[in-house]
Amino acid sequence: MATWVICAGPREGEGIGNYVRACDASASVVIVPNPCQLRARLRRDLAGSCVIVGEGAGGPDPVNVAAAVAGDGNAAEVMLALEQTSGSMRSRARRAGVTRVLTHADLAACSDDEGTWARGDGRASSSGLAAREGGAVCGETVQRRANVPVIVLVSGRGGVGKSTLSALFGGAAAGWGLDVALLDLDLAFGNLASLCGAERPGDLATLADGVTSDEELERSGVRVAERLAVWGPCRAPEYAEAVQPIVGDVIARLTHSHDLVIVDTSSNWGDAVACAAQMADRLVIVSDERPGAIPALARCGSLAVRLGVARTRIVRLMNGCNPRKRDESFVARAAVGLECARELRVLDGGLDLVELASAGECGRLSQSDNPAALGATRGLAGLLKELGTLPECEAARAALGGGQRRRRLFGFAREAS
Repeated sequence: MATWVICAGPREGEGIGNYVRACDASASVVIVPNPCQLRARLRRDLAGSCVIVGEGAGGPDPVNVAAAVAGDGNAAEVMLALEQTSGSMRSRARRAGVTRVLTHADLAACSDDEGTWARGDGRASSSGLAAREGGAVCGETVQRRANVPVIVLVSGRGGVGKSTLSALFGGAAAGWGLDVALLDLDLAFGNLASLCGAERPGDLATLADGVTSDEELERSGVRVAERLAVWGPCRAPEYAEAVQPIVGDVIARLTHSHDLVIVDTSSNWGDAVACAAQMADRLVIVSDERPGAIPALARCGSLAVRLGVARTRIVRLMNGCNPRKRDESFVARAAVGLECARELRVLDGGLDLVELASAGECGRLSQSDNPAALGATRGLAGLLKELGTLPECEAARAALGGGQRRRRLFGFAREAS
């Protein structure tokens, strides 16, 4: 007979208890309304039990309680039961060791069902509830490959240059010999693939039902250079919502066959962006010096911190800066609340940047002496050095030192028309 321990308020606990009994009539159900008592009893008389943490118990947020219980290692299985959930919440719970997230609708549907799920010998399986049809098992999610950085660019508003910077980052890293995956999470209207020169972007919507293999994921991307490929967005914008729950799996799988994953995002922080932010080794908050930049930067940084992103993983990037001016008061005000975050500056790239990016020449641009390209590559080199993954090549070392590339009198050579 399996023992299930429920930590929730009275009303919520009753519903969860009915769910457990509907799945296994022989299960022993213990309700512990206090999170502190729950952890204490799991160290003593309830060690090895299966745990469901719900709402209404008071104290810390249920996902934090579940994470603590999973971290203690005294429970055979830890599940969450919430009124509502999202892709980012499921991703957060998965990384904390929670095996499944249930909603109140799941509980009600099961409680009305007279069937039970048990092993052939009549005793309940400790993983039986998580295996119930209709719910994804978080534990089945693939794991990231170690030492493959994930760099995510976000912002509090649009038009600050995230996509161009992502393309410059990708082109520079590919030029250093890294195999780079670019992921466009502006799922409805992203243009990262076109900035990199792709005639037609891939379609993440083909993966909406789940990614079955790394090979399937590779086929859904578009290779734009020898060491550079782009995934996303959705060709039909209406499918963007369906793709958001799989973003965590996509990012994890991209680390399997690449040396660096760079994620461009929408300024609208949906579940996909929140999930990517939580997975980031460096979260680059991009801003500019236009009016209203500071409030947007502050809201963006505050949201990232609330999502659990450590301030030491956050980087502030001021884009399109005037090379003849450094407004120290602006920088100081922008740093409020993000004092631990490193600051990067990328200068205005001028018309060359606009023209070449519009023509899909960001790969070529990243190897040029354009001020924006130089600033972007230097910033990327610094991030990779912090993460211990800067390639051992002359170009990467030169970018880290801010060395100038060979200049041409009039910038890029232009073809006669």
